[in-house]
Amino acid sequence: MIKKFKQFNEEISGTELVGPIGPGYGETKLQNKTINANDTDVIYSELGSRIYTMDEYNDLYGNYLKNGGSPLDGFTEENIDIILNFLQTN
Repeated sequence: MIKKFKQFNEEISGTELVGPIGPGYGETKLQNKTINANDTDVIYSELGSRIYTMDEYNDLYGNYLKNGGSPLDGFTEENIDIILNFLQTN
């Protein structure tokens, strides 16, 4: 039996409507893209043997600059290692 669309909408739970709906609905998956360091806000450093978040990096970088370190460009593993080496020696 065919129901009116409004009644049908009220009776379904929503789990039945999985996937793209409607014409022209765009793709939602990554196409041929490799995830790299620019796609994340955490970085693992072997020097510190741990994962650093962007906030932790900013705190370390602030301490690095206060102690006389030269400016660095970006949130990278190399920069974390530079900061950690600098802070351990000073």
